[in-house]
Amino acid sequence: MSDTSLTDAFNTMHPQLKSSAVLGLYNGTTWIYYDFAQRIRLTPVEGGHNTTSFAELDRDVLVAARDKLVELGGKPPQLPPEAPTLNKPPRGLNP
Repeated sequence: MSDTSLTDAFNTMHPQLKSSAVLGLYNGTTWIYYDFAQRIRLTPVEGGHNTTSFAELDRDVLVAARDKLVELGGKPPQLPPEAPTLNKPPRGLNP
């Protein structure tokens, strides 16, 4: 397991404020954008961009990206509350 925190990982990817709600991450060859207004991540693919909804991404990564954007002077909207974990017992068959 790596000792690198998410904050350190974002710092090594050269984070930049692209707008008050968009964080750009650059690793030397590729830009990745976290758009908090539209709640999507844009990653490059051949011939365009791949769009991934925030609902499909790891919440810890989104929180770290949002924190970095705020640290850089951005004013992104709050993330929606984390979905509650269902702690219901497994349902058996009724006779």
